[in-house]
Amino acid sequence: MSRRPEAFILCFDRPRWYRRNVFLSLAAVLLPVMAWYSDSLDLKLVIPMYLAGLFVCCMFCHCDLALLKPARRYLTTYYLMILLGGAIGGLLVGLVVPYVLTGYFELAIGLVACALLLYRTVRIAWWAIVASAAVVGATAWGAGKAVDYQVASSRVMMRNFYSVVRTVEYRDPVPFRSMVHGDIMHGGQLRDPEMRFRPSSYFGPTSGYGRLFASVPDPPRRVGVIGLGAGSMVAYARKGDTFRFYEINPQVLDLAKREFTFLTGSPATIEAVLGDGRLSLERELSQQFDVLVMDAFSGDSIPMHLLTREAMAIYMRHLKPGGVLAFQATNRFIDIAPVVASLAQDYGLAAVLIFDTPHSEEEADYRLSVTDQILVTSNRRLLESAQIRDAGKALVVQPNFRVWTDDYNSLWGVLK
Repeated sequence: MSRRPEAFILCFDRPRWYRRNVFLSLAAVLLPVMAWYSDSLDLKLVIPMYLAGLFVCCMFCHCDLALLKPARRYLTTYYLMILLGGAIGGLLVGLVVPYVLTGYFELAIGLVACALLLYRTVRIAWWAIVASAAVVGATAWGAGKAVDYQVASSRVMMRNFYSVVRTVEYRDPVPFRSMVHGDIMHGGQLRDPEMRFRPSSYFGPTSGYGRLFASVPDPPRRVGVIGLGAGSMVAYARKGDTFRFYEINPQVLDLAKREFTFLTGSPATIEAVLGDGRLSLERELSQQFDVLVMDAFSGDSIPMHLLTREAMAIYMRHLKPGGVLAFQATNRFIDIAPVVASLAQDYGLAAVLIFDTPHSEEEADYRLSVTDQILVTSNRRLLESAQIRDAGKALVVQPNFRVWTDDYNSLWGVLK
């Protein structure tokens, strides 16, 4: 074993050139594959691939650093440059990139930059140079395809500290425009002027939201919505209603006003509050909502801080007696039904899950989505209405399922 511990940590043991070349070879295989799958949502494949790829690439870079280690009198400068490089990288990713790049392009750039480090194989043989060039080319091609997918499919793309938000235009079978965060659609609107207020995407007439608004009393109704998206919920607004949206990302509000007409063309009163929905509600006096909807997303599910006992207490303060809480439960990876069921039971409320698979032959309904939405209320009359009774499934708390709080939550019990 080497007498220098850092050499063992970085390259496991002598000979360091051999170890470094093992990681170099593995990186050459993994980098093009990682670039090709950089926009994939197949998590069972992508997570282990990127865990292995990140480990291999980091070890390759660390081994190279160990081999570049200078004589003792230059070590201060050597370590200072490593520290400075880490600090600059952190500043670039955290402060510069969100305001310079309009999309999530830094992963593609990082993969190509790592592939370019393979140029150091020029010391081996001519065939290594050719192989390195092929790896760089394949990685750049895969990364370019991922970047092109984001850019070419987008009508407008914006980015800030919170996220990348873009709008995507579809021509067939009917004109439709959607708002997209990452690969997740956050509502959309039919472009035909006569159908622009027709419910679409996750808000169809047979979804939980559609059945809820068909069952609550006629206007005036006061509705709160955490999470604006495209503003598609306004499709159910009527004259005399007040729809109050809570949205943390100012760019989402900007795009909703610029790219969609829900907020500007509705006959109802539309209010928008910028800021975290839970914190905004916590600061406000009781809004006396007839309906309060949790339609905010972090990735593909509702943020955890909106699903705790403490958050539930805030919601109940803002609901009218007999009011309804509605939770968007549609997502690929997380099943929030047990969480909501435990919260409902904790407050003596009933929880009903409505699963909807739209069956319509109309072209205008092509963009309707399969949905899971949960209604929570003490209003038994509403739950027994035909619209909800025929489609709803009462949620029962799972044995030994612990209520989520601000101090406790666990994904293990809710992963799909």
